[in-house]
Amino acid sequence: MKRENVISIANLSLRYGETVALDGINLSIPSGSMVGLIGPDGVGKSSLLSLIAGARMIQTGTVEVLGGDMGDKSARDEICPRIAYMPQ
Repeated sequence: MKRENVISIANLSLRYGETVALDGINLSIPSGSMVGLIGPDGVGKSSLLSLIAGARMIQTGTVEVLGGDMGDKSARDEICPRIAYMPQ
C-alpha cells in the first residue's frame, strides 16, 4: 500500500547573500512517518523547516506540504494554520 507524501521537496536551494544554506535538496516524507533532523549548527536544519512551514520565501525549487504548493500564497493561506512551527 503506497502512502501519500506529507512533504515533497524538489531541487530546493536557499542562500543568505553569498552563503549557501541549502543546495539542491530533494526529500519526500510519507504520511505516518516520524522524522528527526540531526546535525551541527549552521547546516540548514532551521532554514529547511522554515521553508516547509511557509515562514520563509522559496528561492529555488519546490516545496509541497499536505498536498499544496508552498510557493503559492493561496495554498500557504490554507495549509499554514495546520502546521505547528516555533522557530528558536
